[in-house]
Amino acid sequence: MIKAVVNPAGANGGTLKTWQKAQSILKEKGAGCEVHFSSMDESITEIVRNITSKGEDVTVLLLGGDGTMNEAVNGIQDFEKTKVGYVPCGSGNDLAKALGFSRDLETLLDSVIAGRTVRTLDVGELIVHKSYDPDRNVISVSDMVRRFNISCGMGFDAEICAHVESSATKKILNAIHMGKLSYIAQALRVIFMAPRADASITLDGEKTIRLEQLLFTCGMNSRYEGGGFMFAPKADPTDGILDLVAADHLSRFDFFRMFPYAYSGSHVNFRGVTIETCREAQIRTDIPLWLHTDGEVIGMSDDVTIRISDKKMKMVI
Repeated sequence: MIKAVVNPAGANGGTLKTWQKAQSILKEKGAGCEVHFSSMDESITEIVRNITSKGEDVTVLLLGGDGTMNEAVNGIQDFEKTKVGYVPCGSGNDLAKALGFSRDLETLLDSVIAGRTVRTLDVGELIVHKSYDPDRNVISVSDMVRRFNISCGMGFDAEICAHVESSATKKILNAIHMGKLSYIAQALRVIFMAPRADASITLDGEKTIRLEQLLFTCGMNSRYEGGGFMFAPKADPTDGILDLVAADHLSRFDFFRMFPYAYSGSHVNFRGVTIETCREAQIRTDIPLWLHTDGEVIGMSDDVTIRISDKKMKMVI
């Protein structure tokens, strides 16, 4: 039986409407489906954790955005026995774009009903070794691990996510299907405030890169983040490696000149943008910077490890 997991408040109620259409299609096709709605009392992570912890083969159908997928990958307990179907309903849908998802709901559901694994995707992990609050006070020195599907970021891109989360305009823009504008607006604002850091990045324990004015670095498992920005044009979520993108010594003028090119991925040709590939990167900075996984803000740190997990996610597309 398919286990559907739905955030009824997602996309300003749009996710619930999509589920109602999906439920009708599944019923017409005679597909058994059990639905679970997330709430303030039970998150998507908790629901998925419970569904996938019984030692049984299960197909989880997720309806939501990239944040929903992030919550789900952090909830999966048994990757071998879990298959994941996905109906994108978010404002960014970077994962769906990278994987070439059909826009047709019935086509997506036919794949889920068939239950064949079409893609086996890498799962990234961000390990935070020291955590800070927004005032840069240490709150933990115990390792915290957070998985990601698309990317994790440290610095400018994560700070944008932090401001978008607290923005009063995000819901309004999402309601009129212009959610991407909230990221663009905050990017133009944050560039004037974002600190630059002195950073040391060690790749696979062998090569060390030193950056003196790091604006951001992100570990890309997929090509897109931030609602369609092609940060890593060559990233492939099935190749077992991360594309690490770093921006260093970029003035505000450089940023505004480069920013439009990030949609096509040609920003990588600008001086100050570095891309390296690795399975693991250790990153240390002289000041705490904001962190995110798949656009979900998880705090601040100056000491993290990014790596490809030994776990793989089985997707039915």
